[in-house]
Amino acid sequence: MGSLLAGLMSHRLRALVQKELNQIKRDRRIIMSLVLPPILQLLLFGSVMNPAVANVRLGVVDDSQSPESRDLVAALSQSGSFKLSAMYLSSAVLTDDLREGTIDAGVVIPQDFSRDLARGRSTTVQVLLNAMNANTAAISQGYVQGVVGGFNQTLGRAAVLASSRQVPG
Repeated sequence: MGSLLAGLMSHRLRALVQKELNQIKRDRRIIMSLVLPPILQLLLFGSVMNPAVANVRLGVVDDSQSPESRDLVAALSQSGSFKLSAMYLSSAVLTDDLREGTIDAGVVIPQDFSRDLARGRSTTVQVLLNAMNANTAAISQGYVQGVVGGFNQTLGRAAVLASSRQVPG
């Protein structure tokens, strides 16, 4: 009984598929309505969901003004992901520019950055991100972590930590 029912269903399914194929052969507009929308959706969603972020406008507050802090800034700007837009004298001005959308990310290097590294202590740089686009902020945060990780490798130890905070736009 079960095999008879399965045979009947497969025969009906085959007939339905054949009928639809015949209909498509008769009316070419159906092909366009079946093929074109998925292609357009792939192109649209592919461009919107691109995880690559490049030329993130970066602002830096370098309170240390040391060779080590300049090396970190150079590593960030040479990474290909960030474009150094401005150097700031205070984190308040940097935060204002983040809120206004002038820059996308900011790094604040503390005054004792070089001294802590020389003494073998770990130090923390603050990373501020524009939260207007959460996807870009999260990816940028990952890029900063990667650059800081590479900087730590050149030092030979995990000395610099990146503490991130999102600033509402």
